[in-house]
Amino acid sequence: MSDGDGPTCPFCGAAWSEDMIAQLDRFTMPSGCACCGGAPAPHAAAAVAPLPTEDICCAACSRAIYRGFAAKLEPQS
Repeated sequence: MSDGDGPTCPFCGAAWSEDMIAQLDRFTMPSGCACCGGAPAPHAAAAVAPLPTEDICCAACSRAIYRGFAAKLEPQS
């Protein structure tokens, strides 16, 4: 990625690292395109991405850009 291309941190303006992008890719599906309006596209309906449990933090300033979901605990009987 060259300077000025790609996502940047909303807090410090640093470019996302390759690790940050890979982390986001692990928890997203290709159905989030503008033409689908946010609804799952038919071509991706069978794929279910797991909910992220870890935050995506800026590699430069360490602030959380995206928050992960708390892991669900199984109810005890």
